[in-house]
Amino acid sequence: MTREEVLSNLCIKDTRNPDHEDCYQGFDPDEIPEPRVNCYCDNCFHGRDKLALEILRWAKQSSLRDYKIDGGW
Repeated sequence: MTREEVLSNLCIKDTRNPDHEDCYQGFDPDEIPEPRVNCYCDNCFHGRDKLALEILRWAKQSSLRDYKIDGGW
């Protein structure tokens, strides 16, 4: 799995997701909910966001982060 594929499994409100949707244009910053908070996008609902966050956390902590794994890490 490439890094791009992992990022595409993040919450749709997460700006790191390449398919990020800004559904809150024109809202005050205080009114914009955080990604994952009461979110029912497909990635959150099916648990893909949680797994993607864990993979990113693991890759950051792992010594493998210094290597190119599957074309993108």
